[in-house]
Amino acid sequence: MSMAVVLDALKKFEALQEVELCMLTRKNGEIVASVGNVGSISLETFGIMTATIYGAGNTANEHLNKEKPNRIVMRANDGDTVIKKIDSQHILVMRTHKRDNFAKVLANMDETVDYLLENWNGVRF
Repeated sequence: MSMAVVLDALKKFEALQEVELCMLTRKNGEIVASVGNVGSISLETFGIMTATIYGAGNTANEHLNKEKPNRIVMRANDGDTVIKKIDSQHILVMRTHKRDNFAKVLANMDETVDYLLENWNGVRF
């Protein structure tokens, strides 16, 4: 899978008015690809922070003898941040503007993860 395929998969979120930004990142916080209003934040810092949050969720569940989380949602009055596991090395992160159609946004996120996994073909970014 090429980077163009990854970007095309992420760009569908730009069409959703609820989504501010979407990015694919490694679990160490390194950004692989991003779309949306990424100029409004320090993308590198945001990537590291979301990877840290995902790692903390893994550790918390491990201490409870539970599976690693598939998704972490941080709710706020002005929108939500969603972190979704893709594979053992990558997560998909999305920030919404508002809560309208949140279920639709989550469904699109799940479809994107499924698409990426189906087309991964062992390529490591």
